[in-house]
Amino acid sequence: MATIWALLIYWLVIFVGCYVVIEIGQDQLYDEVTPHIGLKVTEGSLLLALMLAAFYYKGMAASFDSMFTNNILCTVFQALVWFGVFMLIFQFHPWHALGLGIATMLLVQGLATMGVNSILSPTPAAVSRPAAFATSKPVRQSLAPAPAAPPTGAEAKTK
Repeated sequence: MATIWALLIYWLVIFVGCYVVIEIGQDQLYDEVTPHIGLKVTEGSLLLALMLAAFYYKGMAASFDSMFTNNILCTVFQALVWFGVFMLIFQFHPWHALGLGIATMLLVQGLATMGVNSILSPTPAAVSRPAAFATSKPVRQSLAPAPAAPPTGAEAKTK
């Protein structure tokens, strides 16, 4: 069940990220509107989400802390897949697909993995604090001199 939730979260984040990149990229680079953009983004983002969910299921999720160290081979493979999706499905020219695909991969897959990890990982148990720590004294005393005591009744009558 966790893999299905991971797939849905990955798909949502990748769909939104790719839609924005494709819509702006096609308009700025080629000055044209992409025909059938909804279907293309749905197909491409589903393919990428399936790949990331499979990596998540195998325990090799691409997170920002391990994508260039422990999982460098997975990162290279994913870069090739993202390049292929951007070139063949989203129909960018090869150089544009290389730049946009890899830049989108580096941003979107890390953010999507953070979302998957934060939603699917169990929340830690709340730590109960003793009541003695509920109220605390101020860290330091006032620098102003202490106020003088008000005069007593006998001292006030002599004046």
